[in-house]
Order: sequence, then C-alpha cells, then structure tokens
Amino acid sequence: MHNNVCGENMNKLSFLLDYWESSIQKLLVSFFTLIGLLLAGRIYFFLDFLPTDFWEKTSLLEVVLVFFSATRFDVSLASAVIFFPVLGILFLVPFSIRAGEIWKVIFNWYIQICLYITVLFIIVSHYYFYYFHDHFNSFFWEFWDNWQNSKIVIWSIFDELPMIKLSTSLLMFLVFLNLIPKIINPLISPLSILINRKVSMILIPLALLIGVRGTLDRLPLSMQRYREQVSAITHLNLVHGNPYYELYDSWGEARSVSDFSAVKKYLKQSTTEIPKWFATVAEMDDGREFRGVDEADFHIEYQVPALREKYLKQKPEHIVLIFMESQPAWLSNFKSGGFQQKIRKNLEQIKKRSLSFSRYFQVSWGSINNILGINLSIPTNNQYRLAFNPEIYKPFSTTFPRIMENQGYIPLFFYGGSLNEGRLYSLIPKLGYQKIFGESSIQNVTKTRFGVHDGDLFELVHQKLMKAKQPTFSFVMTLSNHAPYEVPENFVGQVKSSNAPSELKKRILEEDNFDKRMRALAYTDEALGGFFEKAKRSPYFKKTLFVLTADHSHQMALKWEPEERYQRERIPLFFYSPALLKTPNTVNDNFGSHLDIPPTILSMITEKPVRLHSWGRSLIVPPKSKLLLSQNINCFNDVCLANGQVYVLQKNQKLVLCKTTLCIENSEHLTKITAAFSNSGTNYLFNYRIVKSE
Repeated sequence: MHNNVCGENMNKLSFLLDYWESSIQKLLVSFFTLIGLLLAGRIYFFLDFLPTDFWEKTSLLEVVLVFFSATRFDVSLASAVIFFPVLGILFLVPFSIRAGEIWKVIFNWYIQICLYITVLFIIVSHYYFYYFHDHFNSFFWEFWDNWQNSKIVIWSIFDELPMIKLSTSLLMFLVFLNLIPKIINPLISPLSILINRKVSMILIPLALLIGVRGTLDRLPLSMQRYREQVSAITHLNLVHGNPYYELYDSWGEARSVSDFSAVKKYLKQSTTEIPKWFATVAEMDDGREFRGVDEADFHIEYQVPALREKYLKQKPEHIVLIFMESQPAWLSNFKSGGFQQKIRKNLEQIKKRSLSFSRYFQVSWGSINNILGINLSIPTNNQYRLAFNPEIYKPFSTTFPRIMENQGYIPLFFYGGSLNEGRLYSLIPKLGYQKIFGESSIQNVTKTRFGVHDGDLFELVHQKLMKAKQPTFSFVMTLSNHAPYEVPENFVGQVKSSNAPSELKKRILEEDNFDKRMRALAYTDEALGGFFEKAKRSPYFKKTLFVLTADHSHQMALKWEPEERYQRERIPLFFYSPALLKTPNTVNDNFGSHLDIPPTILSMITEKPVRLHSWGRSLIVPPKSKLLLSQNINCFNDVCLANGQVYVLQKNQKLVLCKTTLCIENSEHLTKITAAFSNSGTNYLFNYRIVKSE
C-alpha cells in the first residue's frame, strides 16, 4: 500500500514537472505578448494624437523615459494576469492528473480571452479619448446607470467615429496579436530549455509577485497613480496611461462620486479648510461675500446689483434662455464669408444686435452638468458627477427658477429630446420649473432617434409665448446638433469641408464627420432664424429678452493642441432684444461662465438688489479682478492654469507658457481658488438653502 502511494505521488510529481516544463514557454510568450500589445497601443496613441509642435518642446530621450515609466505598469498588469495560471498549475495540477488535463484547457482559453480583451480595451480606450478628449473617467460608468437612454447615446457615438479608421485599427491589432508570439517564440525557446524545471518553479512565481508589486518602494505600483505628472508635456502625461488602470481608476471615481456618506464625513473633517476656500473666492470680486463659520453653515452670497434702468428700457415680460447644443465660439475665428454664412448666418446677425460676451466659457463638460451650473450657480465638474448625487433630486429652495419666480416669472423648461436623459424628469421639477415640455409634448412631427428637430421645438416655444397670459422664464434646450446629427429631409443646406478656410481645413480630422456636424450647425441656425422671424411678427417679441448660449463647445471634428484649450471651450453668450436693449451691438470682454448667467440676468431686470447664493457674478459690472472658473481652464488677470501648466493669455487669445515671477505669484493664488472650485460642487449641495430677495 505504501509503495502504491509513493508511486502515485511520484507519478503526480513527474506529471507536474513535465506539465510545468511544457508550460514555461507559453507563460513567457503570453507575458511578453501582453506587454507588446500594450506598448503597441501606447505608440499608436502617441502618434495618432501627436501635437504639431511636439518635438519643439521635448526630446527623444524624454519620450523614451516616459515610455519606460509607463511600461512598469504594463509589466505589473501582465504579471498579475500570468500569475493566475501559474497558481493553477502549482496547486491544481498536483491534486490529480485529471485536474491537470482540465486546467490545460482552462489555461489556453484564459490566455486567449485575456489577449483579445486587451486588444478590445486598447481600441475602446483610444476612441473614447478621440470622442471625449479624455481617458476612461466616471462618465464611462454613467452609461450603465440609465441603459435605456444610453443605448441611443452609444449608437450616436458610433455614428460619429471614423469607422474605416476604427476598423483598420482593430484589424491591425488583431494582426499584432498573432504576429507578436511568432516573433517572441524563437527568442524565448532557448531560454525556456535552459531554465531548470525545479528552480524555475520557484523563481517564476517569485518574479511575477515582484512584477505585480512593480516597485521596491514602500507602496506597490498599484497604489501609485498612473496618471502622475511624469512630464511637463501634456501629451506625454496622456501617453503614460494604461487602459486597464484607466478603467479601474474611473470605477473608483464613479464609486467615490456616489459615496455621499464619505463626502459628508469629509465635510466634518474640513471645518477649517472649507471657509478658507470660500473666503478666497469671495475676496476676488466686489459683491461676493463669504458667509458661515463651519461645514454646517458655509456659502457664498452675491449682492446682485440693480442695473435695469441702465441696460433695458423696461422690465421684460418674458425671458427666453436658449441653451444651444454644442455651439462653439471658435468658428468666428476662421473668417470666410461664404462658409460662415452657411453655418451661422442668423446667429451672426443676432450677435450684431446684441450685448455679447467675447470671453465666455462652459463651466464643465456635459449638458446636465452645465444645466446645473446655470440653475444652481455653483461649480459643477466631472470629478463630482452631480447627476449621481441624491441631493440633486431633493427640492432646492434657492435656485435660479425659484429666484425668477420671486421676480414674477413662471419658470418653463423645454427640451427636444426624452426627459429620461440624465433623469431630467426628476431633476427639472426639483430645480423649480413649474411646467416641463419634452419630445412627448410635440406631436405629428418627424422624429429622430433622439427626439424632435429644433424647428419643431422652437415652434412649440413660439406657441406657448403667444398664449402666455403671465410673464414667463423659459429654458429652451436644443437637440439637433447632437449626434447622430439628423436634420429634416427637406433641409437643403450643404456645408463641405472643401469650402472651409485654409486655417480651419488643416485641422479637420474626418471630412465626412466634419461635414455632418457643420450641416447640423447650419440647420440649427436656420431653425433659430425661422423662430425669430415668427417672433418678430408676434406681440411678445418687443417685450422679451432673449439670452442665447450653449451647453458646451464643439471639439471633436477638429484637431486642437493642448495649449489651445482656451479657444476650444469658448461658447457664445448673447443678450438679444432690439426693442428693450439700450446698448445693442456691444461686446463685453469680462471673463465669464455658466455660473454668471443667473446674476447677470437678474442685474438686468431687477429694480432693487437681490442676494443670491452664487459663485458667479454679474458680467455687466466691471470686476475688481478678472477671474474665470471652469473645469478645464481657470484664469486670474490673464494668467491661466490648464493641463497642469501655467500660461499667459495674450491679446490674440492664445496661451503661451510662462514661468516668470509674476506668473508664479498669480498661479499660486489661482491654485487656491481652483482647489476651492474643484471641491465645492458636491460640498455645496449639502447646505444649499434659500436667500430671499431683499
């Protein structure tokens, strides 16, 4: 019996050693194939998004060092992936020969699945950046929060992506997947033969454990941020990413955003810092004051000045805020009569008869965030996805619609799409809008995948204004210039990239995509023109103040350098009312964002000062300091922080890197304000309460 047991154990040991010997080469090849794929993905990203002036700012040595740093994370990931089958071999195979045979099948499938998933992640990550100008972030997980609506969004994104290029990229990486092992195999084969079976059974798992940890430092590599600032060059910091780490980190962001008990706990631990943040901002401009002494009672109050008599001939009976989908200000930079006429003929005519703002910016990315930015007048940034916050879905007392209600206006909300998007059906009433109109309110019209055409939405607004018996404040959110950029079949406008100005033409990424986007812009402009033509013939026109702005800019169709963020994120802001405005055709160059719309409108219509919870200020009041607060760019007296760099804003509105003493001093001051801004959105919600008009 004893001899039988010994014999059986010897057979298992012999089987294990043979199994291990036959697996060494496959393990090593899989390990280096995985690293090779990740390296190929990084090179592809580096070349595809390479700024035109990149080599003027850096050297090949710095590029090599950044790639070497990034490879540490790839090695860590590959070690973790390969360590799993190693554990299976060492602990399952000795159990029984049958288990070893089963594990051989699992092992083969596991490796193949991991490699194909890696190819998928590389491609998805690459084109996620192409579309959103960022690696995986918390927004990625928001898709799964409202899947019914997200399906439409995802399909519309596919419509915008360069499918030929995407398919070619996928095919290229699948070829790499088959090519890399063929290159590595001959190199690994002699090594695997030379390695002693018993020694390698100890050394390889040990090496993988060290590889997983990635460093001999106190903290393992997995606890270090892979998005660290490894270079002064923005592009190299972006290259440093790894799609697996990006996805994991974005999941952590999404969870932290939704962990509101943790946020509240944090608030209690920050009784001294929170007042500092708010006090710093309050000092920046006349009229803003810090109120409160601890986390239970902190806010900024803004004394809205009463300037109606200076700007308007009488108080408007109606106010219409048109929140245009993806409307950039940068188009005005590229002068070409014919091209501009086709895209924004009506908008340019409105601008000439408006009080317009030349340095106005989106406060964040995403329509919902910027709806909140306007209606709450508080910072909203993607780091704290406010749409996840349950506090959002509680009724607010001090919101712009409720302030407007105090001024005698009935708040109305119009949207051309489904009110399921971003949970608008729940959010909008909580903000204080009394009546809400979505695509279901518009019948007997041709609908797109997303909703109704802008012309049909404007017709609804026109009819409601015609029938209005009381003063109204209308928030009108357009849709047509959103993917998939569907316009009515009878729209004849044609915008071709071939007709674009030369400076614009060289920036175009995909001609078909560009043409589709420009055609949608042209249609929105035509719909806007049609709305105002009807309005001018209607009794409400001479009694209405129209405010035209955008949810955010329009970037993807063009190639932008990181230093051009200032231009990329500028959006229009026009106050239009030929009958009411005392100073039409006026351009204001104060810095502003969505946060400033409520106090600016209020200052133009009120006859006595109003106190408002607001990070914004009235843009028609000359500021003590020129201050811009937004998610991606912050400026103070022409010194700007963007992409982790300090810039000087030149008169031609271009950013230039600056390291002078003045820049450093201003940037240090601005850094404090930026910290306050970045940490305020979520925090502020917990103490958002009423400040009644005086």
